[in-house]
Amino acid sequence: MKSSHSFSVTFFVRRDREAFGKAPLSVRITVDGRAVFFATKKTVEVSKWDQKSQRLRGTDQVSNAIRDRMRQLTNEIGAAYDELRYQKQEVTAAKIRAKIEGEEDGRTLTELIRYHFSEPGKLLATGTLKNYYSTERFILEFLKKKKLKDIMLIKIDFKFLTDFSIYLRTKTPDKGQRVCSNNTVMKHMERFQKMMGLALKFGWIVRDPFIYFKRNIVSKDREVLDDNELDILKNLPLANPIQEVIRDMFIFSCYTGLAYSEINILSVNHLTNDSDGGVWLEMKRQKTFHTTERKFHVLVLPIPLNLIQKYKCHPESINKATIFPCPTNQYTNRKLKLIGAKAGITKILSFHVARHTFATTVTLEKGISIESVSHMLGHSSIRTTQIYSKVKQKKVASEMKHLMMSQHVLLK
Repeated sequence: MKSSHSFSVTFFVRRDREAFGKAPLSVRITVDGRAVFFATKKTVEVSKWDQKSQRLRGTDQVSNAIRDRMRQLTNEIGAAYDELRYQKQEVTAAKIRAKIEGEEDGRTLTELIRYHFSEPGKLLATGTLKNYYSTERFILEFLKKKKLKDIMLIKIDFKFLTDFSIYLRTKTPDKGQRVCSNNTVMKHMERFQKMMGLALKFGWIVRDPFIYFKRNIVSKDREVLDDNELDILKNLPLANPIQEVIRDMFIFSCYTGLAYSEINILSVNHLTNDSDGGVWLEMKRQKTFHTTERKFHVLVLPIPLNLIQKYKCHPESINKATIFPCPTNQYTNRKLKLIGAKAGITKILSFHVARHTFATTVTLEKGISIESVSHMLGHSSIRTTQIYSKVKQKKVASEMKHLMMSQHVLLK
């Protein structure tokens, strides 16, 4: 969009207020020859300031903080100018200053979050929405740390995002929580970026603050149980009946690939029989329910079939009209860790581990094609399933040992 305005931003030292070699730093916004001034709330050493180059000499912490403030204000002023033009409003220096100082009626971050939960949030699966609530909590904690109740969307810049990501990495976790790993931080930043993307589409901001922010996901092999660990877990004696239910739900997931949210709603309505007497699970992947409604089908193996028979007449299952009397997700995952410790399994158990175990130990390592596994997991792309092919070491070792033995026979 071409501009018909003259527009400039200039920083200058208020020498009329100099004291002990220091003076306040102010900024001048000029539009079409008319200027307004406001304070940067920073004081500089007059001897270090070069008015012509608009630069402050020095590499100390105070000088770096002043330069950061100058960059921030330059970005905010430029964004306010672009927003007025984008909205086809009259562009004046006074209006730009009003936006920067928060006097202009503009959208704030908490307004954006509230809108996201009240409208687009309705289309998200329960588990995904829960993750957004976690991101919201961290954002509000970060604002509180910065002594802010809220912030104008126009003021969210690259530095704000960088500081937030550092806060996530370094914050002291609450009791029972772990320090955020790199990938967890990146997931929070991804959700934040999606919300800011809404603001950009609605015209609430005109610049994407994430344009230079890079999300770096560390690739990791998925944690899975092997056949021996599965056998130990299946045969583990548990005196606590609730822990037994949770262990059996986990085993069911290992042999079907169902996530907790799917086991939680699993009912007889999801079971069908084929002409050969086989029992099938037919469901819609929860994460894509509101978009593609992608169906997936899983043949029920003898072990999960026995678990269905075991629990279908449980009083709580009858009351909920589900197969399993599921405790809450949080309680389930907490008890899974205790069960794993009782079984002597060093891996941290969760339903993610069960799903990964189905994809590898139960299917891919037994020769099931990756296309079939992709369908049973409800993946929209086979590329998502290919991450599991990296952990088929046992199958590769078995096949290579067979090849080695055959060559030994030939040599004899």
